[in-house]
Amino acid sequence: MAFHRRGTIGAACLLLISLTACEQNVDLQAQCLAMSSADIAGTTINATAVVSDRDDLPGFCQLQGVVDPNIGFEARFPLVGWNDKYYQSGCGGYCGTIMPDKPGFSNTINEALQRGYATITTDNGHKGGMGEASWAQGNPEAVDVYAQRGIYLTHAAGTAMARAFYGTEPEREYFGGCSNGGRMAAIAAQRYPTLFDGILGGGGVLNLSYSGGVYGSWVVRSNTTDDGRRILTQRNFAPKLPALEQAVIKQCDATDGKTDGVISLPRQCKVDVAALPGCDKDASGQCFTDAEKAVLEKWYQGPRTSAGEQLFPGMPAGSERFWAVWFLDTEDQIGGGNQLGGRYAKYLGFEGGTPDDYTSLDFDFDTDPARLAVTGKLLDALDPDLREFRDAGGKYLMWHGWADPLVLPDQSVDYYESVARFMGGIDRIKSFYRLFMIPGQGHCWELPSDYPEMFDPITTLDNWVETGAAPEKIHARARNPKTAVFTDAVLCPYPATAVNLGAGDNIDDTHCAGD
Repeated sequence: MAFHRRGTIGAACLLLISLTACEQNVDLQAQCLAMSSADIAGTTINATAVVSDRDDLPGFCQLQGVVDPNIGFEARFPLVGWNDKYYQSGCGGYCGTIMPDKPGFSNTINEALQRGYATITTDNGHKGGMGEASWAQGNPEAVDVYAQRGIYLTHAAGTAMARAFYGTEPEREYFGGCSNGGRMAAIAAQRYPTLFDGILGGGGVLNLSYSGGVYGSWVVRSNTTDDGRRILTQRNFAPKLPALEQAVIKQCDATDGKTDGVISLPRQCKVDVAALPGCDKDASGQCFTDAEKAVLEKWYQGPRTSAGEQLFPGMPAGSERFWAVWFLDTEDQIGGGNQLGGRYAKYLGFEGGTPDDYTSLDFDFDTDPARLAVTGKLLDALDPDLREFRDAGGKYLMWHGWADPLVLPDQSVDYYESVARFMGGIDRIKSFYRLFMIPGQGHCWELPSDYPEMFDPITTLDNWVETGAAPEKIHARARNPKTAVFTDAVLCPYPATAVNLGAGDNIDDTHCAGD
């Protein structure tokens, strides 16, 4: 049932300067309240509201409902100043929750709404927390919607609602997501290449089967004793992370040719765990026990078979500050990364499912990676053939943090290089597809870095789509300038290395080199 709240039509008009805009606003508010009866194929609008008293947002029409088969959504359409464009958000983890007010640019819509876009966000076809995957058990339709089809179904419904609301087609259509939303972004380019004019994909878990099944299981197994106890926990190891981070920076800082407090090329540094100061007890925040070092060695090393074959990369040097939230359990809470990794193989990884008592400790690194391939064909976003997306005129802006320990940055680099190989080299793809690697950034802006990482991906992509001029560099700013190593930085398109700047440098005179 439609309802009206937060402001009145007349009150909203008092805030408008243009009489035409005021009349338009009145018409759209009335249209908003009537949208519950709009005939949108496969879509049920359960609630409508005019929202006009948000200090952080322009007035908007709020639409809530369900897209068949079971995709819960919230759409927010600006009442004044629509830029004639549509923005569809992805969702993180295993989705399951509608999060219209999630802040920032990571799987969110309010940043786009503030810029005048008609927006929509969804739970991608099921209910549950972002670390919960039990919904997938015995539910192949929900898995298919989560893996791929939810992108298409949401686009069809979202653009139809925008058309019914404004009376005209959106002129541009964009998709944006990070983490699993970054995987969805890649799926959109690979499997639905004509849907979007521009795609934003950050921190994408492109190789979901190996990231969840192999890497996630390895992280948990490496940190668990034979009797089931965690070795590194919030209580005993979080206090040691600052010392570990500084030791790793000291080892790896200069790999890019300059010592500046930033690890710009983590893949060129192998952390020497043996060189870390040792101690017999875990009480000191400045030293590490043999048991702790054994875990660190395996985490940096990455998953291997019993014969020593490397299956997947390890945690990047410089990611240590982010481990606490993702991989260090408390007495009553499993770390977010451990939840995600521990539940992939159990509920999504193996055709036919697993026993009820299965855990990531049961994963066999010799035989189980091959078993992930069947469901991986649906869930992974690794197809390097972007010719149809290119030919449709699409633009793809991808970014990833070099210090992301949850979704390893190697995934974005390896995928970008695979597309380049398939399509004839980086010079053949950079007109429509660019990757920006961000030193010091963790996972999808979820936790702050001490390095410049903040930029506006929506405006950057839109400028590229509208002008045809690909971004040659991106100006990034530190989230907290008072504690940052640098306040500003230039991010350069891969394979060029990011150029860091101190306060007072002229960022406009800095050029990307080394590509």
